[in-house]
Amino acid sequence: MRKLVKVLTLVSSVILSAPFAIQAQEASTAQSPAFVVHKLSNFLYAIGEPNYYQKNFSYLLVGEGQALMFDSGANQKEDITSVARKITNKPLSMLPSHLHFDHLGGLHNFKSIYLVDTPFTRQFRGKDNFYRVPEPVYLGNFDHMVVPPFKVAQLIQPDETIDLGGLKVRLISVPGHTQDEVALFDETHNILLAGDHVYPSWLLAGNLKDYVASLDATLKVINEKTAIYGAHADEDPTKVPAMTYADVQAIRDKMALILAGRAK
Repeated sequence: MRKLVKVLTLVSSVILSAPFAIQAQEASTAQSPAFVVHKLSNFLYAIGEPNYYQKNFSYLLVGEGQALMFDSGANQKEDITSVARKITNKPLSMLPSHLHFDHLGGLHNFKSIYLVDTPFTRQFRGKDNFYRVPEPVYLGNFDHMVVPPFKVAQLIQPDETIDLGGLKVRLISVPGHTQDEVALFDETHNILLAGDHVYPSWLLAGNLKDYVASLDATLKVINEKTAIYGAHADEDPTKVPAMTYADVQAIRDKMALILAGRAK
């Protein structure tokens, strides 16, 4: 990360709505494909959305037995599973990094949905086993989006390992951006899929104290050789949002200063 860490605190939707709306209007004129695939390895693919104003990236993990999407994309009309199906025919599931609208746009296209099991996510489960997430949590009004009720095929505990067959990733709970934010760590290949926990653009902090604690925990898991991929690109939406250990350290240090009242 070659510039100062930028942090916004999620105080209210009113604060965020103005810049989000402007960016959405700018992005609406784009004519490039809805999804662009970047092959990172034989088992990991980054799927970018260059037209979308938040420049989202979702990630497809392909094991010998099954495949897993980390986030479902922001696009509500184009089917991101059709992109995944061009890469693999393995049984496909999806795990959201957190329950914000821009990571749930393609939720309705998945037959198998995983979800982190915490007291926060548990409250959305009804007696009929459908999860109903309220709009103040997923913030869908930004994109005129409604998240439909959905069933969860498998609940994942924090620190639980997901075995895709020859490929294992550990779910790490990293609250701060949201209460339910998670990352996936592939210890064998030393890869961290960070979601909205860290990425090379504006970082939105729902709880700064939790965020700093999660960053401290993350720095104990990763090392200087870890490949880190976030969920949003910076200026160039065609560039996979890769980061380094030093970047995460810089984010942690800047947030700690903000928390202590010594920086803005």
